[in-house]
Amino acid sequence: MRPGFLLPLLLCSACASPPPPPAPKDPRQAWIEKTRTISPTWGRKDLDAFAAHVDGGGFSAEGAPMTYFDLYRLDETFTLYVVWNGEDVRQGIRSTEVVSFEDLRPRIDSELYEAVAMIHRSPSAQRGLDFNPVRLIRAVNALQALGREKALKALRAYVRLSDDLPVADGFKYQVDEYRVLPVARVLFDGPPFVLGAGDIGPPAGREWPLFPIVLAQDIPFMLVSGYILAGKGQSAGEYLELLKGPLREAPLAPRATALEAADELTESDAWKALRLGPGNEGRKKWQVRGQALGALGAVFIRRPEETSNDCCVDPTEPQWRATVERAKAAGILWSPELQEFIIGR
Repeated sequence: MRPGFLLPLLLCSACASPPPPPAPKDPRQAWIEKTRTISPTWGRKDLDAFAAHVDGGGFSAEGAPMTYFDLYRLDETFTLYVVWNGEDVRQGIRSTEVVSFEDLRPRIDSELYEAVAMIHRSPSAQRGLDFNPVRLIRAVNALQALGREKALKALRAYVRLSDDLPVADGFKYQVDEYRVLPVARVLFDGPPFVLGAGDIGPPAGREWPLFPIVLAQDIPFMLVSGYILAGKGQSAGEYLELLKGPLREAPLAPRATALEAADELTESDAWKALRLGPGNEGRKKWQVRGQALGALGAVFIRRPEETSNDCCVDPTEPQWRATVERAKAAGILWSPELQEFIIGR
């Protein structure tokens, strides 16, 4: 090539567009690749170091041998479903699978999917110790915006999904019909749901109109840890048929930090009406305070000196007071746009 042609070619090369950036990796595929590092010989301790434990147990479908499993949260969308070779996890892992509620979209009316997914992310009436007020607020507000009839359609769609899923898929995806009960209890003017004997009974007066849920500063708390069932319990579908009253008029709008709301609750006349007794009162304060801390989890974490790591005594009263005051000083407030507590200043 003659030298005279070299400079134009180099200039054209310099003017060429840079190569496009690599396409973002599909999140599911990214988790699948990451979970390939899990060894079949891992136990729960290894998995706990890999991701946060969510649930676990065993089930038998149609007379088949028991399946023992654990679930680990990978992020807000994906969960790791681990099946063990036997009840003794030292026998090793049989299989792992990355799952998401999104997998069930084809089973749900497309117009209702987002509302049904919000119900799925809300807490179950049967799991008071895992109750998160913010997740319930989001579900209640999402359905309140739909109006009465469409909100009921979404609740019924979730119950129908729970009824129709194979047993294994119900456990794998954590589809629990009793997630609809706290949502419906706050959303509608209706009767209390009946799931059996709770670890505390309803008060005789009118101080708890939403029992076993109570609203403090528009923040919902669940007082019952769980229920003991004798006989056949009320299904979620049956409960929905009892809701003849109106839909709540306005969305939930927390007016204080969840920690302040917990204090307001445990110092209220409604709390005194429960007649908990010294031992039970301490246990229930611990439960309510845990829910309040969980509600602020996105913006506020306790310091080591604010926890004693002693179940049902954690935190001590001085530790709790220090935590509440620090949260108040942080300027935490509720964002209606984000449906989350945020640092406001």
